[in-house]
Amino acid sequence: MASILKAVSHSEEETLRLAEKISLFFKKGDVVILTGELGAGKTIFVKGIARGLGIDTALVNSPSYTIVNEYRGGSKSLFHFDLYRLGNISELYETGWDDYMQKDGIMVVEWGEKGEVNLPIPRYQVSFKILDDTEREINITVIKND
Repeated sequence: MASILKAVSHSEEETLRLAEKISLFFKKGDVVILTGELGAGKTIFVKGIARGLGIDTALVNSPSYTIVNEYRGGSKSLFHFDLYRLGNISELYETGWDDYMQKDGIMVVEWGEKGEVNLPIPRYQVSFKILDDTEREINITVIKND
């Protein structure tokens, strides 16, 4: 696991801008796992990725009950998973997880630790740590076979 970026965001707008800039480096087929406690900024980060892909951020919301939302952007699609309410791993497969792994887009998975054994390698891991009411530490690593 190699850390590629560690930053402190001082606001939701900073988190949006960071994710927007980073989104430019993601390519079709990339998987991005977001971890951190409730309210840490995971969905805001997804909105930033969406903005970078030319997707209207007003459309982006957490798919806590549907497990996955699809957004179409300029040249790339975004498949936004939220595993927070996942009862068991079979529910993940009922969403068409395997099919999404083959689709031509970027997969972003909130609460990815709940499906970790089923996550592909290589992948990006974005960890959020709440520092105070507005500040978040964001650590981005690449997980790959060594």
